This record gives sequence, structure tokens and C-alpha cells, in this order.
Amino acid sequence: MKTLMFILTGLVSWQAHALQVTVTIPPLAAMVKPYLTPDDTLTVLLSPGASPHGFQFRPSHLTALNEADLILTVGSGVDRWADKAIRQMMAERAASADDKTPTPVWVVMQKQPGLAVLPKRATADGGDAHQHGHEAHDAHDSHGHEETETQENQIHGDAQTVAPLKMDGHTWLSVHNAGLMIEAIGEAIATLKPQEAERIRAQQETNLVALAEADQAIQTQLASVEKVPYLVLHDAFQYFEKRYHLNNQGAIQVSAEVKPSVKRVLALRQRIQSNGIQCVFKEPQFSDKQLRYITRGLDVKIGELDPLGRNQSHQSYPEFIQGLAMQYRACLE
Repeated sequence: MKTLMFILTGLVSWQAHALQVTVTIPPLAAMVKPYLTPDDTLTVLLSPGASPHGFQFRPSHLTALNEADLILTVGSGVDRWADKAIRQMMAERAASADDKTPTPVWVVMQKQPGLAVLPKRATADGGDAHQHGHEAHDAHDSHGHEETETQENQIHGDAQTVAPLKMDGHTWLSVHNAGLMIEAIGEAIATLKPQEAERIRAQQETNLVALAEADQAIQTQLASVEKVPYLVLHDAFQYFEKRYHLNNQGAIQVSAEVKPSVKRVLALRQRIQSNGIQCVFKEPQFSDKQLRYITRGLDVKIGELDPLGRNQSHQSYPEFIQGLAMQYRACLE
């Protein structure tokens, strides 16, 4: 059986019961939801439409962690704001664990073997295209990077050793990575519900087949627009773009915290005109004020890309990733 990287303690005494599952971001909810029964409870810490930048824990978030049987995190700068609270809660649970309140399982997606990791791209003006504040404060963690080819023509790095400041943390936007995450989630739930292991592993296979079918459908769906040039608000989509050979010409914002300078605004307006940019994509998590200022008076469409699935009601991951493909096509065709 494939080795899975997750924290697994206190499971000997688990009895059949409804699961309490807590995840950090909506795409992880989409991955786990197909495995759950109507009796199980799913909580997402990041509210729909919210940005992970500057996330603040509320009492309800801490309650969701304290009551969880299973916790899912990406493990990159995107949700590392949750790590301290989770570690503290797990230490407290471990200290007082008994047959009725065992320590929860914590699955960190970034630790799954074979995960494809990409370094952040450099902007035209020499800065990091995605120097996010939510990753910048994680410099004390160490990750490594090996350049090998994957089936997606992505750079395949070891997420245990890639420097966080150099790694693009939006790893769930790769269908290759999503498959590994879906497998890991299924194995964790099968361990928590051994009496339902057969059903869970059958669902795991169904989920992976659905993912492969979605991947094929997206390749067909985007083939006619793969050469159309566009800009994004910030560089969050390269895992998806490399898989489907899309023509991203750059990002409006180098950082979510730092707005473009006047010089950069003028350069972006020139790029839109000289490169024949057809669409500039905003994101629902951020204000589009700067984007609309940059595109004012230019013959360019405004689209929307949502890497977090704001309005998706925790539907399956294949539906989430196909929804993202539809957002691309709607503005590029």
C-alpha cells in the first residue's frame, strides 16, 4: 500500500461514529465531501469569499479544531496560519487522550509523496510574481526542490525541502497533486472508519476516475483558447496553466499587500495593448479597484478566476476544477 504522510495516533480505540472533519480551505472540502455520509460533519475554517491573508481565528474555529476527528491542511503558506493552533490543540488532546477522546488525525497535503511542486515565477520587472505575505512569514520552515519531469510537465519537487519563499503553495490546482490528496484523504477516512473501509476505497476509486475524466474534459475545453494572452490579478494559477498550456502574460499585483506602483501601472497598460491581451482576470477574494483602474479605457475583457471555490458549496473536486476551466474559457473565447 502506498505510504501516506499523516499524523496518526490514538486510533486503536475508535468506535463506529459520525466523523467531525475540519479543513482549512474550500478545495479540501471538495476533496473530502464525496467520502462523507449524511451523519458526518464538515467544517471549513476559511469562509467562502474570504482571503487567507490575515486570517484571524474565532472561537467557532477553535471549537471546530477541538472537536475534529480528522483535520486537513494544505501545509503551504496558503494555510500555515492554522499550524500553531492545530499543534497546540493536538498536544492538549494527546495529554488528555482516552478511549472516548483520542487524538485526531491530521493530514498535511504538502507531505504526500510524489507531490509536484513549482517554484514561484519571476515577474517581468524582476520580483517574485507571488511574494505573498501568507508565505513570507514562513521563512523559518525549510523545503527543498528537485527538478524532475512529471506527467504534467511540472517541476517535481520534494515539498519537505523546498524553501517556502520560493515555492508556489497553490498545489491543489494541479490535477496530479489533487489525485494524491484524494488518495490520502480516502486512506485516512478508511482508517478512522474501518467498518466502512470497503465503501470508502470504492469511493476513492470513483473519485479518481471522475478526476481523470474532468482532466480530459478540460483539455478538450481549453484547447481552442490555449494561445489567447491574458493577465491575472496575482500569480496563483501556474499549476493549472502549465497542465493546460495556457498563455498567462503576467500578474497585476506582485503581492496581495503591495499595490502596483505608477510605473508598473503604465507598464501593464502598455503590455495589454502591445501583447494583445484579451482578458484580465480578477479574484473574488480581492478588490478589483486597482485592476479596473489599470484597464480603464482599454479594449480588454474582465473575467474572474476563483482558486478557492467561493460559491461551490463544497461540491466534488472535479466539479471545482471544471468550474475554474469554465471561468477561463468564458473570458478567453
